[in-house]
Amino acid sequence: MTSREYKKVIWTALLILLAFIIGVLIGYFSRTIVFQPDSRTKLLDRLNRDGDNSITQKLFDTIDTGQIDSNLRILTGKPRLAGTENNRESGDFVHRQFLQYGLQSEIIEYNVTLSYPDKTADNYVSVIEEDGTETFRTVAIVEGDEVQPFNAFSPSGNVMGDLVFVNYARESDFQKLKNLNINVSGTIVIAKYGKGFRGNKVKNAYEAGAIGIILYSDPGDYAPIGTNATYPDTVFLPNDGAQRGNIVLNKGDQSTPGYPANEYSYRLREHELNARLPKIPCLPISYSNAYSLLSLMTGDQVPDEWKGDLNITYRIGPGLTNKRKINLRVSNKLAHRRIFNVIGKIKGELEPDRYVMVGNHRDAWVYGSIDPISGTVVMMETARAFGQLLKDGWRPRRSVLFCSWDAEEFGLVGSFEWVEDNSKWLTSQAVAYINVDSAVSGNDTIHLKTVPLLQKVFEDAANKVPDPYGKYNSAYEAWNNHPRFRVYKMGGGSDHVPFLAGLGVPSMYPKYSYLKDIWGSTSTPLYHSRYENYHAFKMIDPELKFAKTMTSIISESIRNLADSRIIPFDLDRYAEYISNGVEELLNHYGQVVGPKMEEWIHRSVNAFHESAARLKSIIGAIHNDNDDPLYARQVNDKLLWLERSFLIDEGLPGNSLYKHLLHSPDTANYYGGVSFPGLGGITQCMDIQNTTECHVEIHKHVAKIIQRIFDAAKTLDR
Repeated sequence: MTSREYKKVIWTALLILLAFIIGVLIGYFSRTIVFQPDSRTKLLDRLNRDGDNSITQKLFDTIDTGQIDSNLRILTGKPRLAGTENNRESGDFVHRQFLQYGLQSEIIEYNVTLSYPDKTADNYVSVIEEDGTETFRTVAIVEGDEVQPFNAFSPSGNVMGDLVFVNYARESDFQKLKNLNINVSGTIVIAKYGKGFRGNKVKNAYEAGAIGIILYSDPGDYAPIGTNATYPDTVFLPNDGAQRGNIVLNKGDQSTPGYPANEYSYRLREHELNARLPKIPCLPISYSNAYSLLSLMTGDQVPDEWKGDLNITYRIGPGLTNKRKINLRVSNKLAHRRIFNVIGKIKGELEPDRYVMVGNHRDAWVYGSIDPISGTVVMMETARAFGQLLKDGWRPRRSVLFCSWDAEEFGLVGSFEWVEDNSKWLTSQAVAYINVDSAVSGNDTIHLKTVPLLQKVFEDAANKVPDPYGKYNSAYEAWNNHPRFRVYKMGGGSDHVPFLAGLGVPSMYPKYSYLKDIWGSTSTPLYHSRYENYHAFKMIDPELKFAKTMTSIISESIRNLADSRIIPFDLDRYAEYISNGVEELLNHYGQVVGPKMEEWIHRSVNAFHESAARLKSIIGAIHNDNDDPLYARQVNDKLLWLERSFLIDEGLPGNSLYKHLLHSPDTANYYGGVSFPGLGGITQCMDIQNTTECHVEIHKHVAKIIQRIFDAAKTLDR
């Protein structure tokens, strides 16, 4: 065989081999196409699947009050003050439990500035006679690791002066004193807890010229059935109980505003830090101690509506009998402490980059059985129920985060730092945040704060959960038929604030609240005192049926948000909310804004209504027959960005941390919610000055409201 013939044979063999390989490949892929024609269809079916409603009952069946009780006993077994080893221990416990439940879990540390009493000096109020002798000094009861009653971030101070009674220390109370020609400048004021955030009380007192403020819980508010019927026999505050709490209006870590408190973070210098903090010393005392001060007061009797239930004649002052003075001594220190957030995670099956979050803080002033532990055990049992479903093979469409925050009691520190640390991806990926702080603070009925987008989510969930009293078909029906039925606007006061007011993440804050027939407040009478312990909680919910009810409602709300194909936001309720808010705005400021701007307000509202109706129609079509997963994702993105449309970059007047025009804390009462919170500070300007500058500020802010309503309409359309 010649060389040429040899090469020809080789090339022929190679060509035959190549043809064989190609044939095999063609055969393989032909087989795949012919015998697996539904692979793409199955993928589309998975992407287009809606939430599995059968999961709801499985969640409910998994919830175990025995598990709730076990966690409650452990977490209330010690004081859980932020920045202490006891609270680090509680974080480790929650982390271990999340892992045991089958979740991913991570502990995230921050180094923050907190405030504590000086252990070498007592905080107290004393009565000083004209000759300088001390004839009375307040006493606080503490045991073991309990921290003495104090108001975090109060400056240290040693002040002496006349005493003035200022009711609840609201703006209206100081205006009343002004009308009565009572000057509080240079005096120490004493105020009742309640009717607003304690930090606003301190701010109001300072702005009125007071040099110090004393806070106490009057038995008329905290022991309304009598001072002989209190803890441990009832849940009402005994005469030696005192409410602790922070008094800062700027939330998050005080030394790193706007940025997370990481090791590399820039921290404010001492004078910069002090400029952010309260200016006058403040101290909480018991009502037995308050009695010893108020019973010595001189001056006119207080107005009838200011009277409490102490067995004294309530007087305004200023001053005490026999020229006595009040000496207020506060010795507090700032300290850098590590705090520990715990984040449990369930990764979503189809949209793992979209997050539904549920959270509550873990730290307490003392034992914190109601605030916060009742919410923590609800969240933990919710996580356990979802973890069991994971083990059974089910996984939600979207990811779910279970967030255990630290240092909330010092001003929402843990949640603020985490949000600041993760704001970029949260802005584009967070679907909703459910806050479960103090989830069981009573046993009468539901109390709900929510943005309009989430109201139906909660109602639908509550409608699937049995009425804990067994009188109605569901918890929702029982709530809807209760005299206290009402949905409240979102304000401040808990860890939803950085999510909603800062990033525009839709949020809700539900709890079981009030005490049947005897207590009409959403908090507990033992709030932030040493008596808010395991025994106190079991007096409210001895069988844990309200804890189980809240766990069931929260679980189903999460399932609906995390597993529904289209995010179940309520556009109709939002349109109604905006219309009502604008009507309220025009009733209050119509003459100021004028007819031209009023016309633009109505145009913006009409545009939002029309856009919401169009998107609602599109959603209806998707539910009926649309099988394009990308189109469904686009619709969900519109829904996700709707709440963000109401943010303004520069923040609201008076507090740049709060950027949501509709759902930020009220200026006058940090706890409260109002339709347009940015107008609060401007309203004060109008009430006091009513100048051209005030009118200009109102016009500027209303113009921003109009623009953002138009922006929201465009978000739904584009």
